[in-house]
Amino acid sequence: MKSFKAKLTGAIVLFIILMLVPMIVLAVTNEENIQIISNTDEQGDTEYIVYIQELMQTNFASAVSNSASTPEQDLDFVTARDGEGNYVAQIDANAVTGDTTYLYVKYDGQESTEVLELDLSNALDKTDMEYVENTTKRISTETVEKLEEINEEINGVQTTLTVGGLRITDTDNATYEYQLTKVTDNTPYSRLVELADELNSENYDQKDMYSKIQLTSEFYTLYNQLMEGATWTAVTDNEIRQPSDAIEGDQYVVLIRKTAEDGTTVTTDAKLMVSQINPYKEVEPEKQETKTVQETAKLPITGDSIILFVALAMIVIALIIVFARMKKLNKKEDK
Repeated sequence: MKSFKAKLTGAIVLFIILMLVPMIVLAVTNEENIQIISNTDEQGDTEYIVYIQELMQTNFASAVSNSASTPEQDLDFVTARDGEGNYVAQIDANAVTGDTTYLYVKYDGQESTEVLELDLSNALDKTDMEYVENTTKRISTETVEKLEEINEEINGVQTTLTVGGLRITDTDNATYEYQLTKVTDNTPYSRLVELADELNSENYDQKDMYSKIQLTSEFYTLYNQLMEGATWTAVTDNEIRQPSDAIEGDQYVVLIRKTAEDGTTVTTDAKLMVSQINPYKEVEPEKQETKTVQETAKLPITGDSIILFVALAMIVIALIIVFARMKKLNKKEDK
């Protein structure tokens, strides 16, 4: 009986202890609601800032470990906020030693401490974020509305091909290459344009840091993929012309690669080219004066014409002789 009471007492005590000790639940990483940015200071120390979308306005504490089963009493929980007042988790790179990092998160009203598995290799570096925000500004260009070249004469009409394009205005002694791709729906290039429009919109500055990291991270990954797969063409006369078959409203993504004089320093950039006018312009030929020359009708020259004239002359002579003889006979009768 005493043994049973002892076991019952032990079970009750264990139950109470379990109730008092917060439960830890391992959560699967959801990349859709976690964004990570890294920053390396002048001393070379790297820090990761973790944004959890649904907790940015919630006062939560976090701790980091290389294990998913670290006892909570062995963890050092801290609360952190970024410069915009968002609640974040800070991770010192020196505290990360394994391939996988686990973030322990807890806050008031939470039933249990969550453990998030993080892949810090997917973090967007702060310099990469600045790189994205400066895209279209690294290589100087200007829009050229008209670049004219004369085509051959078509159906008696001289055709002038008028195209727009970009002129590189960089003053560096460098060589330039480009790839020009027409934007069509549901392609990587159309997505790049959509992301670029968001980056350049007035709303971008109003976005929270989570949304900015999400946007710039997608752009950075896609931009690098397109650069790696590009087929380069040398730029001639610092001009990049739109295709001759372009029509008004056509959009083109222009990837540009600049190689410095040293042959090793490479700078890349992307531009958006929009065809503003129909490139084909027909020029009317110079009006020429048409003169109509009226000619007097002439008799045809044939081999029979001489014979006709001779015959006519003989008839006239015969008539003259006839009239002369008739006159002579009349005089004889009168005598």
